[in-house]
Amino acid sequence: MSYLSDLLGDAYKEGMTEEEISTALQSAGAGAKDNEAEVNRLKAQLSKANSEAADYKKQLRGKQSEDEAAAAEQKATMDKLTQENADLKRSMALSEKKAKLLAMGYDEKLADDTATAMVDGDMDKVMANQTKYLEAREKDILAKKMKGTPRPAAGSENTGGMDYQKKIEEAQASGDLTAVAYYTRLAAQDAADQTE
Repeated sequence: MSYLSDLLGDAYKEGMTEEEISTALQSAGAGAKDNEAEVNRLKAQLSKANSEAADYKKQLRGKQSEDEAAAAEQKATMDKLTQENADLKRSMALSEKKAKLLAMGYDEKLADDTATAMVDGDMDKVMANQTKYLEAREKDILAKKMKGTPRPAAGSENTGGMDYQKKIEEAQASGDLTAVAYYTRLAAQDAADQTE
């Protein structure tokens, strides 16, 4: 009877008649059909839920790809703007430094070279260019002084009683190398005029 009790479940009672067993089996069979229909309905709902979850997952992956693409594009734009900003800052710094150097009297090429060295932080090059500038400036000043010096009259024996050696010694004592060169030139010119 254990098979019958397992089959009928709670509907089984000890000492059931054939008619009661038949009725109980029919109701158990109907219940099994109801259970089967419920299981099928639940399976359909589960299948629908799984399908919807897969769709949402696919949409999420698509959205993540779009978001990642947007983020990559934004990063590329930001990198480009950062590089352009750095280039503009460098260009402005070069222009400002070059303008200041030109105002100090540097020639165009030396000003370009020195401004680039300043912006790049190459102080050895800046110092070397400063030395070149000072040498050129000193030569220019000396040339202008010499140009402005009047020539002694031709054939003049009298130099006006000027003692060039004394003037040279005074200029050396004061550290005025330009005046030393000037008086040395005049002394040499005077000596050359006297030997002719």
